[in-house]
Amino acid sequence: MSERRFPFLVTQKDLDNRGPRTIPWSLAERAYAEYSRRFGTSQSLDVLASRGGFSIYEMDLFVPGWRRELGL
Repeated sequence: MSERRFPFLVTQKDLDNRGPRTIPWSLAERAYAEYSRRFGTSQSLDVLASRGGFSIYEMDLFVPGWRRELGL
């Protein structure tokens, strides 16, 4: 069974650069740990997913090196 995927907020520029549209849920959980440390837990990871996910900027902030991990 494949891993659950988390939506990734992308702009047209991201799509033009062939950026990802989803990321592994486990990576989103790591980003959420830092997100919740900074901003609290008023929004769960599931709620963030329903609102579109994390952006490239947020991923760079919360999980430096995430692109390398995904081979981007």
